[in-house]
Amino acid sequence: MTPLLALALALALALASAPAYAQRAAADVETARQLYGAGRELRDRGDLRGALEKFKAAHALGRTPITGLELARTHAALAQPVEAREVCLSVARMPVTAEETARSAEARVDASKLAEEVKPRIATMRLRIKGVPAGMEPTLTIDGVVVPAAAVGQPRQANPGVHTVVARLGNGPETKGTTELMEGQTSDVELVVVPPREATATAPLRSEERMSPFTIPGFAVAAVGVGVGAVTGILALSAKSDLTSKCVSSHCGPDAYDTLDRGRLMGTVSTIAFIVGGVGAAVGIYGVTHPVTSTPPRGFVGPYVGVGSVGFHGSF
Repeated sequence: MTPLLALALALALALASAPAYAQRAAADVETARQLYGAGRELRDRGDLRGALEKFKAAHALGRTPITGLELARTHAALAQPVEAREVCLSVARMPVTAEETARSAEARVDASKLAEEVKPRIATMRLRIKGVPAGMEPTLTIDGVVVPAAAVGQPRQANPGVHTVVARLGNGPETKGTTELMEGQTSDVELVVVPPREATATAPLRSEERMSPFTIPGFAVAAVGVGVGAVTGILALSAKSDLTSKCVSSHCGPDAYDTLDRGRLMGTVSTIAFIVGGVGAAVGIYGVTHPVTSTPPRGFVGPYVGVGSVGFHGSF
């Protein structure tokens, strides 16, 4: 195809599609005009949310300073200063056309004023996410909208009202918090996230040493054994002393039999008591040298209450 023929074909296609384009543009403008009128009627009747939907559609089709101003005013009336300011600033970015009317020019000025009026009404959330291991990034949503990872730790502008903040690490459990913001207020929201199970399965838990349950009983038995052994040993020695005066050349008469039996019994009891005491002491010493090692449980859950926020955090 020669360049001349290609140019002619392109011109023909442009001329053929021009009426259709003009028709679609005219249809959009007329539809926007009807939606704009319906939005004003709904707003006058107090149906702000219904009016908002009409003005959104009208501005999407018409894209004029007038539709933008009314959309921003409705956002402001619904306590949505963030959206109201953004629409006002978008009006300022619209290029001025040759067909722009004085009413559109006035709408630009009013939108600029409204942008400054709603700015002090915007609240701020300062988000702090704790419990994030090195090398991991939390996923954060505010009212269901994902916050980019790079902006997680930065102050975030928000409308007044109640907001739900959800944070999680990978496929770990969600940690939720809520905060109610007042106009122009700065509120701190802190969430403690929990790593996924697979991330903590191989992580060593800090061990804690505590006294062996055998330590105290072992030393107690040792004390009793030594005490009983000492007392009975003294009684055995006393009996032996008595037998010295009653027996001649290791031969004892009938009157010494009771003393002899008592001495033998006390000697046997003393020996057994000292053996038991020795065993108890050994058990106690073992308990001291071999404390019980335990690890804290992994799971906990608890509430979080902060300035203008409340929620729960925990681990499992």
